[in-house]
Amino acid sequence: MSDSPQGVPSETTTVGLGAVAIRGSLLNSGQWLANKILTVGAMILIAYFLTPSEYGVGVLALAIFSFAAIFQPMTFGDVLIAHPKRFALLAKSASGLALIIGCFSSLIILLISPVAAYFYTDYPTWWIIGLLVILAIRPILEAKLMLPFSAMRLSLSYPRIALIDGVTQLGATILSVVLAAVGGKATALILPQIVSLGVKSRLYLREVNLGKTARFHPKLAAFLFRSFAKASAAQYMHNVIVMLEILVLGFVSGKVETGIFGLAFSIASQANIAIAFQLGVILQPIFGRLGDDPDRQIAGFLKAQRVLSAICVPVCFTQALIAEPLFRLLLEPKWYSAIPVFQVISLMQAFYFATSPSMACLRAQRKFGTLFVWQAIQLVIALPLYWFGAKWSGALGVALASVAIWAISSPIVVWLCTINSSGKHLTESIAIFAIPLCVCAPIFTGFFLVIQWLGRYGVVGDVLSLIVLGPAATLFVIWIMRFLHPDTRTTLDTLTASFSKRLSRFRK
Repeated sequence: MSDSPQGVPSETTTVGLGAVAIRGSLLNSGQWLANKILTVGAMILIAYFLTPSEYGVGVLALAIFSFAAIFQPMTFGDVLIAHPKRFALLAKSASGLALIIGCFSSLIILLISPVAAYFYTDYPTWWIIGLLVILAIRPILEAKLMLPFSAMRLSLSYPRIALIDGVTQLGATILSVVLAAVGGKATALILPQIVSLGVKSRLYLREVNLGKTARFHPKLAAFLFRSFAKASAAQYMHNVIVMLEILVLGFVSGKVETGIFGLAFSIASQANIAIAFQLGVILQPIFGRLGDDPDRQIAGFLKAQRVLSAICVPVCFTQALIAEPLFRLLLEPKWYSAIPVFQVISLMQAFYFATSPSMACLRAQRKFGTLFVWQAIQLVIALPLYWFGAKWSGALGVALASVAIWAISSPIVVWLCTINSSGKHLTESIAIFAIPLCVCAPIFTGFFLVIQWLGRYGVVGDVLSLIVLGPAATLFVIWIMRFLHPDTRTTLDTLTASFSKRLSRFRK
């Protein structure tokens, strides 16, 4: 019997959950990786047309939106996935509540926009207000998207998710470049994502049949809202923490430093978004199905994190390694001050990669309160550190503070996911980060010295660093990581075999 909810397509009747997770990760991460490569290229083009000040206005508007969007309609999807066997019963009640919450959240954003413009005096008032008015549409679109997206996640329909997300993100990327080229300035960072979200919601609605779900019921809505309140508070806290660097930097250091940090962060985070975030989306429904077997659930979670660390940490070190030749070849001198910021943020991503799968695990365990407390404590600690970093050295100071915060926070949240199991996993949680860092540090130091030497030869040296040494360093370290744990070796071999098979079919 399939455990899929009624009215939702199922792909898990004959395929094991582990195989589906690997296949889904490969499909989604492959799609996202291709899109993120295009996105990085688009960001470089956008940076050509925009000044650091204009870029800073856009990223600040996004940060203010994260602060003002207290209630996230998409969080109802996490609540539904935490109750997979009751999806059909709860779906319409969740959808109705999500639309109410979305409208309320949009109203809050509209009301707060002039207040934000008043406090951030270094930024053009009407640009901030106008961008926030555009962003106020987003919660309503997310409310429409929530139910069909949750249904497809729960039934593990990853090929269709990958296709829809890939097409819409590609369209948004192209529109961003066009807007920047015709003088759209900060609008190029905001408007295309709203358009993409609207198109995506329509496409997802066409993919699922929700006719057999129960009607909206006040008692079910009240039950859902109790879980939503905890989950939404935790998600809101996380959103604020992710954008806290920009909020603090924008207030303390102004739009130029904000733009430098925003561009560096946007490029440095793409690889982890492509791999770790998408795996978190895939793992949450699978963890939910393993809720009756906590030891098996935790074993799968730790395995996923070990595999992620074997891939993400070398990728993050590679980004820091090739930063100088990348910026010299592809960006104008007005952005060169972002190089050290990009390098530090890349190293921060070597810890941050574990966050999305950890949050997915806590949601599947219905530990929304634990998720909230973890993020609340981090917020209290991060705020003064970011403020001090911004005062001390602008964007670079905030980036260094961010590394310190996530280096402590990420191992803690991994451990929090494991405390319900019979084993003691504190050492394993630390080892997920410590082992790849110990492997990467000396090897990448050697590669860094070679790249510094090649930098003396101008464009030729930079090209060799970018297309030869960077990929070689990444593959070499991942190859070494393969031998450090049986789970890592088995999973990497499976992923490689799956990729090779798909590549051979494509060639035929």
